[in-house]
Amino acid sequence: MRTRVHRSALVRGTAVLAVAGALLTGAPTANAAAAETNCNHIDDAARPTVSPGSTGSAVRQVQCLVNYYSGYPNWLEEDGGYGERTLAGVHWVQTCNETTGGADGIVGASTWSRLYAPKDACAISAL
Repeated sequence: MRTRVHRSALVRGTAVLAVAGALLTGAPTANAAAAETNCNHIDDAARPTVSPGSTGSAVRQVQCLVNYYSGYPNWLEEDGGYGERTLAGVHWVQTCNETTGGADGIVGASTWSRLYAPKDACAISAL
């Protein structure tokens, strides 16, 4: 329990610093740089289209970003398989952030952008 509390504080602190850095510098890649600390399954610039049924490193990156940067309340296993739990997390991110295309479950440019830089109300720091 104590480890989980410390981990939660560390995750929130990292997210707060990343958001603060982005706000202060105006740099759109501030969260991408912070993501490398926790989510390094693929290069942050490599953002292939990911959808239900996809597998691999890009799916693990999506799962990690949902876990560490979105305010999605359910932890996703970073197993690289885009199943029902990942779909629910992606739908949450898409709905909260009002991504282009709506909550279609397809992780394209708009969703990738919000995974790395969620709206303030949709970020883990908002919890």
